[in-house]
Amino acid sequence: MDILVTGFGPFPRVRVNPTTGLARAVAARLKRSGLAAQALVVETSYGTGLPALRAHLAQQRPKAILMLGLAARSRFVRVELFGRGHASPLHADATGGTPKAGAARPTTLPARTTASAQGALAALRRRGIRSRLSPSAGRYLCDACYAAALAETRGTATPVLFVHVPWLRPAPGLRPKARVAAFRPSAATLAGSLAAIGAALARQGR
Repeated sequence: MDILVTGFGPFPRVRVNPTTGLARAVAARLKRSGLAAQALVVETSYGTGLPALRAHLAQQRPKAILMLGLAARSRFVRVELFGRGHASPLHADATGGTPKAGAARPTTLPARTTASAQGALAALRRRGIRSRLSPSAGRYLCDACYAAALAETRGTATPVLFVHVPWLRPAPGLRPKARVAAFRPSAATLAGSLAAIGAALARQGR
């Protein structure tokens, strides 16, 4: 597999996670460009989703990994620099569970992205997407999964990058333009930028 693109399923207060469709759309674009790409939607749970991700990475060993998560309050697309394994017991997952002590945190942390964060940022900004580098992927499944992917690929040439996205722009006609925040990217524009980032990761991982 040239590249694995991951997104997440629903979690409390988010019934439809936009990264589910976004991960599939990005993987489809990468396939059309000739890459062996796969989308994986991770259950937003410490007890099932996180172990399943680790098992998938160990079995499939993709040459590059692009991970997508929702940052519902963000006004920017955030290119995450570190996976710290910070999982807070204050925020329950989709099953109502919380992380057990040490279960979500690999031993070699914090770990920095093994991809070109500046290159990803440039790809987003070329399409006019408001974006920035971020030093923290939060204290939820996003960061736990990022840390797990970096730990699983440590010592290899596999680039791993996590990108947080805000809520996406609604499809035309669903809401008056005046009521749509200008910072929200459209799904098509964002998928195009993320596909370009994914292609660069795949080239790096070969």
